[in-house]
Amino acid sequence: MAAERQRAAALQSALVMSIRIGGAALQMLLVAVVALRFPVEMVGLNGVMWAVALVARAAGTFGLDTSGMRSQSPLWAEGRHDEARAIARRDARALLRIWAVLTVLALAASLIVQLTAGTGGLVLVLYGVAVSSALGRLFMVQRVARQAPLAGQFLESVALPGLALLIAIASALLAPQLLIPGQVAAFVIISIAFWRLSPSAGPPPPSVTVPPVPWGQSLILAAGSALTALSVRGLMFLLGARSLAATGTYEVAQRIQSAGAMGTTAVATVFMPRIAMSVTRRGRLVALVLEAAAVSAVLPTLLLGFLLVLGEQRIVDLLGPEYQGTWGASVILVVATLINALTSATSNVLMFGGRERLFMVISGAQLVLVVGGAWLLGTDTAVGMAWWMLIGELLRSCSMVTGFLVHLRGLQPRHRAD
Repeated sequence: MAAERQRAAALQSALVMSIRIGGAALQMLLVAVVALRFPVEMVGLNGVMWAVALVARAAGTFGLDTSGMRSQSPLWAEGRHDEARAIARRDARALLRIWAVLTVLALAASLIVQLTAGTGGLVLVLYGVAVSSALGRLFMVQRVARQAPLAGQFLESVALPGLALLIAIASALLAPQLLIPGQVAAFVIISIAFWRLSPSAGPPPPSVTVPPVPWGQSLILAAGSALTALSVRGLMFLLGARSLAATGTYEVAQRIQSAGAMGTTAVATVFMPRIAMSVTRRGRLVALVLEAAAVSAVLPTLLLGFLLVLGEQRIVDLLGPEYQGTWGASVILVVATLINALTSATSNVLMFGGRERLFMVISGAQLVLVVGGAWLLGTDTAVGMAWWMLIGELLRSCSMVTGFLVHLRGLQPRHRAD
């Protein structure tokens, strides 16, 4: 039975990895089209928009994605489908109510900004991306909890960048000013598709007793995820406030780095529900973390080798002298990605093992070090920001591994023999 589970996990990991590799290729094509056909400042603004989407993906679910997975995964595994679906619908309704309130605040903020700075439309654009990304994340994780990740991964990794790529090409040929609104439309369309495929859609299940939303647990998880996302993407916002041109260079470097991160997220998609069900089983948990680390490291290692062989001059020859520094920033970011790949599963253990506060503290320390350090020292180049990212990843990874070891030591003796 255990061998069958391992084969199933390996097969799912391979399929998700294949989808992620295809998505990485589309991401690279998207950034190439935007970099080659639009001004570097537009590339920077597009990067800020995608950074907002990624932060909202982590923080905009308010922890309902992670707490929902913790509740739903055992129910799906035990065949209690009606209960799992009821919890999924409960979480979806709760998140929709939160974003309905935030919509009113966003409209008010847009009006104020429009009257004072004349850029109220940008506020609505960023808000539209945020809400679409957050809802899409919740619906995707609900499928992952059901151990059915492939459709969601296809939508996130292939359909979203593919649709964004087609819109970018059409905008470049017909109406360049529609690039950003078109990207927003891609997020909205994919979010609707996520919902149609999620357990939240369809007729309600038969009447079952559903526990209330565990807001205390969810909000702690949300805070940790938000701090982590801001540690990664906050540098983009900081750089965007100083120079959109430098932001464009950093955006290209991050898109190159994201190709390596695809492996980590693909493996996490498959292993997260298994870790959620094994947090008290010492032997099983250690095996899952080590297996996830080994598989996650493959793609960033290959990408790092490719960048070292490629060299900086070839990237400058392709994109132009304004992208000087992209190669150096990419190499540093991929090294950080490799470190994250080797240790990322340990953060899932903290989230699912009742150590949400420790996860939140580590994420907060990373944010203070990375964004605070870059701000205090006035870092304004892509390479400088990449170095801060690497420093933050070293802190995070060492802390998460330490927390994982503490978790293992805290398991009851009856679980250690598992």
